[in-house]
Amino acid sequence: MKRILLQFALPVFTVICTMSNISAQWVKKADNLQFQFGRWGGMSTVAGGKIYLTGGYANNQWLNDLQEYDPASGAWKNLTATPIGPLNRSAGIAFTVNGKMYLGLGAENFLSTSGAQKNLKDLWEFTPSTGTWVQKASLPDSGRTESCVFVVNNKAYVVGGAGSFGAGKNATNQVWEYDPGANKWTKKTDYPESTIESAVAFALNSKGYVSGGQVGVTNTVKTYEYNATANSWTPKADFPDSARYGAVSFVIDNKGFVGLGSTSYTGYKSTFFYYNPSTDKWGYLHGSWPAQGRLFGVAAAVGNKAYAGCGWRLDGSAQTYFRDWYEMDVVAKLNIETATTQNKLNIYPNPSTGKLHIDVENGTYNYVVYSITGQKAATGLLGTDRTINLSDVAQGQYILELVSEKQTYRSVISLSK
Repeated sequence: MKRILLQFALPVFTVICTMSNISAQWVKKADNLQFQFGRWGGMSTVAGGKIYLTGGYANNQWLNDLQEYDPASGAWKNLTATPIGPLNRSAGIAFTVNGKMYLGLGAENFLSTSGAQKNLKDLWEFTPSTGTWVQKASLPDSGRTESCVFVVNNKAYVVGGAGSFGAGKNATNQVWEYDPGANKWTKKTDYPESTIESAVAFALNSKGYVSGGQVGVTNTVKTYEYNATANSWTPKADFPDSARYGAVSFVIDNKGFVGLGSTSYTGYKSTFFYYNPSTDKWGYLHGSWPAQGRLFGVAAAVGNKAYAGCGWRLDGSAQTYFRDWYEMDVVAKLNIETATTQNKLNIYPNPSTGKLHIDVENGTYNYVVYSITGQKAATGLLGTDRTINLSDVAQGQYILELVSEKQTYRSVISLSK
């Protein structure tokens, strides 16, 4: 990492400070075994150090496989077995308590491809060591898809969801607690917004967190913390990027990571951010996602490593269902970033669709955005949130200049719409 202090004025661009972030490599791993066309709305969880992936939807059919991924060998194994009933679903929930996997809710026959869509409320328990399924108590309410779930103190909390396809359609803000020990569901305090669907959830320090998703037909950046002991919700720092839904999440190093997802059927995201509960702040996970952005993928964490893949995107009339799979050593990346000096400039994401986050040493900065030919495209004061919104600037390459009383930074930025 290096910083170049430039003393001359624009529009001279013979030297440009290009701050390259420390590389956080997502490494390509083996693709999923089944359904060569990929999947949307699959469900995943971790048990015994292995990742389990099931269900989803692709190419006008819903999927009913069960796969096991072993991070040690980097290999997938097909575990599809009877009873087949638990596996026929998309956009359901999956979680692990005491080494057992639980799978439920979601939709059977998604988008009514061969008869009416059926929203499910059943729940099943899977024991990896025996490969057996046992049906458990069903959710004592209507079936739903696109709920999110977190586990606190060996109990699962299911938040929100929708009763039919499409933002806001029969959506709910209900919260239900499932206790595997008692095989019992208990209604808890509702999520603080009117509805919530397609959000992400994670647990840190015996607290649950729900971030992003859709409230009615509007994407949200809201993040809330749930205290199971007090049965109460508390607002926390907003998600720091564009409001997105259908993202993925995982927990590593006592931080909750959120990435991918979409702002619309054209605004697919490929960035990851992390929430630190001790500071109530979000940070950016530097490094490039090596594939296309997508929504409704899956993600999981084993040890210090994160895994993510699958999902779907729409480009014009062309649909892509992904079955790819990537790994990153997140702790190693965070340790490297912590060891670097604060006397630096980092701009992310870059390329960006408009909203830039600026990590720079303390000070008050004015900014100017120049085209490559030296014309001003935007000016302003860098606020305390350290963000610059360039959504009204045309796509292309620009030079961002930051000026304080002490120094001047310049860096190339790229905008893509």
